Amino acid sequence: MNESQTFPHFSPGKLFVGPGSSADLVREIPGNPVYLVVTDRGLSQAGMAARLTRILEQEGRRFHVFDNVVSDPPMEVVASAFETAKQNECSAVLALGGGSSLDAAKAVAVRMKHDVSLRDYGNGRLVKGPIAPLYAIPTTAGTGSEATRVAVITDVEKKEKMAIRGDHLTPLACALDPDMIVGIPARIAAETGADALTHAIEAFVSRNANSITDALALAAIEKIGLHLRRFAQDTTNAAAALEMLVASCLAGQAFTNAGLGLVHSIGEVLGSRYHTSHGLSCALYLPATMAFNLPAVPEKFTQIARALGEDVKDLAPEEAGNRAVGAVRKLFVDLKIPLTYAEAGIDFSLTPKMVDDVLPQFSTSCNPRKVDADEVAALFNAPMG
Repeated sequence: MNESQTFPHFSPGKLFVGPGSSADLVREIPGNPVYLVVTDRGLSQAGMAARLTRILEQEGRRFHVFDNVVSDPPMEVVASAFETAKQNECSAVLALGGGSSLDAAKAVAVRMKHDVSLRDYGNGRLVKGPIAPLYAIPTTAGTGSEATRVAVITDVEKKEKMAIRGDHLTPLACALDPDMIVGIPARIAAETGADALTHAIEAFVSRNANSITDALALAAIEKIGLHLRRFAQDTTNAAAALEMLVASCLAGQAFTNAGLGLVHSIGEVLGSRYHTSHGLSCALYLPATMAFNLPAVPEKFTQIARALGEDVKDLAPEEAGNRAVGAVRKLFVDLKIPLTYAEAGIDFSLTPKMVDDVLPQFSTSCNPRKVDADEVAALFNAPMG
């Protein structure tokens, strides 16, 4: 970027960080509203939702639980949550969960204040004006949704994921509480960690990157390189869990300001058609897309390699950048994340529409290297093995 130019920077709401910080968040939120707690059935069954509701009860907060969020939440789930909010006179939202729960909660908070179809927002209309008061407790270290101005909701009818955007979608406050994440399945820790790493790398090399987003992204990359293996190997490690929560939030701050890139454009198309997890979709394309982008910004890939612990002293920028690609690939192998469609159990078949869906995306426009249809097709085919 041209540092002589001015740029805006959006920061997240108040952060409560550390073990037990969920209680600090609950003590912070106003006591008057009835809160809609938006979460998923798995967290209810695992007792995480009950842990939060006990805190709410102890602090005298009124609430109603909606625990029917599913992965890649469709508009119908948002509509159901909104009806639950109306029936129980809820006027504020508290999200507990991974990216799906946080995104659904954002969309519900929009519906509570704006009588507009989510499809209108998905078509590029910004959410203007306040939404219902929104607070969040992430239970995965990957999406960074607690720090972003976007919610991704699935339009099942169109088989598309819609990005609902607006400055007001960032939660007013959130808790990065390792007590709410320790013990998650190793696969989820690995795949959500891959998502966070992709956020950080794509934000760092984005056309819209700036000095602030670069600092945030590099810090996230370094933390993920140091702690993701430890966390995935032992998800009861509270120290590693906290480091990954912080890394995910830093990456979220970076990409909500700098944008993303081709990995997300391609990964969202794959996920909408094959129902892969977002983290797995990112992991399948990140190494090949890094290699594609390397010639455009070799110096930045040198910095990524260094942040991941690679010794790049005396190496030419492109050779050093290749070390970054290799380090990411090795990390994913160590985490046992599939790197091919066959390993992931995906019977992949590329269609022209899939390529067409990638080219106009905002994330594609942020990618450091321009791309044509043939190059997108090649990246789609990279995980063929």
